[in-house]
Amino acid sequence: MTIRKTAMLCSVAFLLVNGVARAQNTGQNVPRALQQASPKPPSYPQLFPTSTNNNGYEEWVRAADLIQNNAKVQELLDQPAPTLAMKRRIMDDPEVAQALQLVRAGVNKPVFSPRTSLDENTPLPELAHFRQLARLLAMEQYVAFADGRVDTAINDLRVGLAFGYRIQTDTLISGLVGVAIHSIVLKEFSQHLDQLSVYHCNEVRRIVEDFLDTENPAVHLLALEKGYALKILDARRSDPEGLIALMKTIGGVSSPQEDANAAAVHAYVTNHPGEANAILDDASSRVSALYDQTLLNLRLPPAQRKPLAIDQTASPGAALFRAITIDPQQILDKYTRDQTQLRLLGVHVLIHRYRWDHSTLPDSLNEMRAPNLVRDASSGAEIVYQREGDRYLLTSQTPTKRSVGP
Repeated sequence: MTIRKTAMLCSVAFLLVNGVARAQNTGQNVPRALQQASPKPPSYPQLFPTSTNNNGYEEWVRAADLIQNNAKVQELLDQPAPTLAMKRRIMDDPEVAQALQLVRAGVNKPVFSPRTSLDENTPLPELAHFRQLARLLAMEQYVAFADGRVDTAINDLRVGLAFGYRIQTDTLISGLVGVAIHSIVLKEFSQHLDQLSVYHCNEVRRIVEDFLDTENPAVHLLALEKGYALKILDARRSDPEGLIALMKTIGGVSSPQEDANAAAVHAYVTNHPGEANAILDDASSRVSALYDQTLLNLRLPPAQRKPLAIDQTASPGAALFRAITIDPQQILDKYTRDQTQLRLLGVHVLIHRYRWDHSTLPDSLNEMRAPNLVRDASSGAEIVYQREGDRYLLTSQTPTKRSVGP
């Protein structure tokens, strides 16, 4: 399967990255016979008619092409709990080894989007396979920890975080995939904290702090998404049939509410073709206002951010606005959760470092002497630390799972 995004229709993209990719990873609703009915064509020639050899994205697409038709990889990724022996075998697969080497090579190069323009028909064939590359990186982490090669596992963490961050070049869907990649590599790494030495704790802390200090890619992607939305709307001016066709594209492939919005606009424009431009003007002003407030929120401290309200009125302009946008708060929540997972890992390694120094757990996070790291990303409040004898519990106010220490 291929992830495609109507560059503007974020709601469709959101469903694809969370639904199609999940189906690929679990095998649910995608029969094996159908998955292997015919080899998927390589994405590299489509995205890079001419190679530059100076773009890390090229290496990642090559890597994705290597594994997308590898039956051993697909079979392993379908396993709910692959054994260490299974993971060792897949790491020995020549195509997997070469693909992971290409991922590592890509993060050491400049990275540029392979797309010079975007519209509602622009394919994004590589992104689902990027998630698979992240899962292979996580498996390599596991094998490295099993073999006592902690430095290799830490490098895989660094590479996975860089890979997830730097693929976020041109669309919100690339942002969602990048966040998913971070979650995959962080989840695996966090299960092996007891194997970290003092040196390793210090190294992981540096990695976490470096990534927390980088600019939030959502700022750039949301600004681009606003431009795409306005461009799509502007292309339908004085073209009622084009607007109707756009609503047909959305209807039937999105959520029931978004389908209803598209159907409402479709019906209204069909019956009132002379009012198409007025509806487009109304929708455009709503798009601008929503994205402008979202971008402002990203630049404000959490306590100063204003709630994002989606107009739920029945007017055609409001319905069109809802049909072509996804609630940006969902995007902000995912990025906040990503930052929180990074921060929790950083606090974990601080605690482990402290235990090496003092042969006991700290009584409070104040003893870590890292006030910026122990602050919750969404609220600004200190992450909650609860010591329970030789174990501890970290709790964030961000909507994410609580984190338990050994």
